[in-house]
Amino acid sequence: MKKSIALLICALGATTAHAAEPNGRALFAIHCAACHGTDGEGDGPVAAAMLITPPNLRTLAARAGTFPAETIAAYIDGRTQRAAHGSRSMPVWGPFLEAGEDESSQAAGRARMAALIEFIRQLQYH
Repeated sequence: MKKSIALLICALGATTAHAAEPNGRALFAIHCAACHGTDGEGDGPVAAAMLITPPNLRTLAARAGTFPAETIAAYIDGRTQRAAHGSRSMPVWGPFLEAGEDESSQAAGRARMAALIEFIRQLQYH
């Protein structure tokens, strides 16, 4: 009986840890799809109202010659300014990338960024 309980607790812990991992698809849906569309083609429901047409994110690798992960990270975190994305101090995505002073918060922010970039990588036309 004790062994069964221990296995159950271990399984629940693994499920909880897995559920807490950042999901690039979910992050994209929440923070990017309104402008870039669910498939990243620049056709989100807000796109028609924007002064700047959102780019087709599925063609990033083709346009750059290779997938530009660092360039994408710079747009997302605000190091490279884009008017449509807002200022570095308040990107349009809100606080989901903000990292606190402690290492745990910074690691969580890096994990969310990596998950989002990996999802965008997966969107690329082949």
